[in-house]
Amino acid sequence: MAMPADLETLQIRLGEALTPEALLRQAAVAAPPNIPVPCFPELIPTLLEGLLEHEWNQLGARAQNYLRWISVKAESIDVLAPKHASPTTRGFELLAIHSTGDSFGKILEKCRELEIPSVLIRFSTLISAFLTVRLLKQQIEQYGDATPSLLFTQNVDADYLNYPRALRTALELFPESQSTFCFEINEALTEDYLSTLRALSEDLHIRLVLDDTNQMDDTVHQELMDLAEWIKIDFQATQVLEQRLREDEGAQIVWQLAQYAHASRSPVIVFEGLGEHSPLKTYLAEAWSDPETVLYYQSRERVPLPPWDRHFGLIQDHTPGEYGLFFKGLIAD
Repeated sequence: MAMPADLETLQIRLGEALTPEALLRQAAVAAPPNIPVPCFPELIPTLLEGLLEHEWNQLGARAQNYLRWISVKAESIDVLAPKHASPTTRGFELLAIHSTGDSFGKILEKCRELEIPSVLIRFSTLISAFLTVRLLKQQIEQYGDATPSLLFTQNVDADYLNYPRALRTALELFPESQSTFCFEINEALTEDYLSTLRALSEDLHIRLVLDDTNQMDDTVHQELMDLAEWIKIDFQATQVLEQRLREDEGAQIVWQLAQYAHASRSPVIVFEGLGEHSPLKTYLAEAWSDPETVLYYQSRERVPLPPWDRHFGLIQDHTPGEYGLFFKGLIAD
């Protein structure tokens, strides 16, 4: 396993390149007809080489060029219930997308073709997410928006946790990640990663979300519960709940969710894949009354609530059949 460069060395190599002003000069936008996502074709290679030198240098030129153009798209996370909670966009899940418009499944296929190890896909996505958020914060300041801070989520799996020093160094290069990012714990993680996760969380103040808890190992779930700020109901489980509502089980759904929230001590439950006009969304907005747990919903097919709609646009407006949001900060109004 390759050891990353130390933080000071990387900071010296990057110089002023990571400042928001410098990022704006270096960022590139995918050319039409591709999705106009921001890319960082010079910074991603520099950071990957610093964090994972051996893995990066093992790649061929085509593989290295492909990773240069990894970007991120977003899915909006908005407040749903209870009724007294102010409707607002609380955050975004950031997901890998390529400048060609390829989403994660197609990216994996291309990386297998180019013999790119999955750890490099994951770290290039994380780097792109951190860089995009810096640009977003700069744009928010330019608009003078007086809005609460957003939370961004990224999945964390074994590809990150097998390289704890690289992950630690990446987080230290972007100290704002401590306050702006929640890391979703992948349902496939096993008990042997618990100590690494807890150490990273406690040492670097990483905020955690438990993702896909219906499939997560019970021991992992219980051991991380005290660190989790959000619980996410994955899109497949959301579909099951929607079917149960059609079968007139609404009251039972609300009761079970309330019991789950109390047992997990979670102040927030997020429903993934809940459409704007879903009957389940309407039902939960009316029926949920527990003041101790707020419900959020996450969708890939709608713009966020104002003022965040000025910063993000729907991908479908550019590429039919592709879903999610792109950051509009590099596109002229």
